[in-house]
Amino acid sequence: ELVLVMLERIGMTQIRPVRRAGAPGGEAHFAAVHKTGSDEIRTGIVIRKDGREIGRERVSDLRGALHHYGPATAGWLISTGQVLSGAREEAAAVNAAPVALYDGMALCKLLEESEVAVIRAKYPIATPDLDFLDMLRG
Repeated sequence: ELVLVMLERIGMTQIRPVRRAGAPGGEAHFAAVHKTGSDEIRTGIVIRKDGREIGRERVSDLRGALHHYGPATAGWLISTGQVLSGAREEAAAVNAAPVALYDGMALCKLLEESEVAVIRAKYPIATPDLDFLDMLRG
């Protein structure tokens, strides 16, 4: 639920669940429209809820299944686990549908930037005014 709220805050609209036959139980699948300025990008989103890593195969699987997501032209893979180097290489492939990868730390950063499940606090800190003290001494 946190991720869905975050997705809405960063510009994803029309988020709807997608049922995928044979999908692992630790995943949630969604289709959405990512609004970036005047562009609207249909996006397939896979959220790994089990904390497992994302590998090269998962990126290829999502690319091959984008037609199930509305049809989507881009994909997002989100996990609280790690993103393996093979997945990063596959996601960077040229002439292929773009796939964004988010590991646990990147997910936390997105949550913080979209101010979901965080409270911002400011603490004033007093420091000596050295110029003023020098003026008094001189």
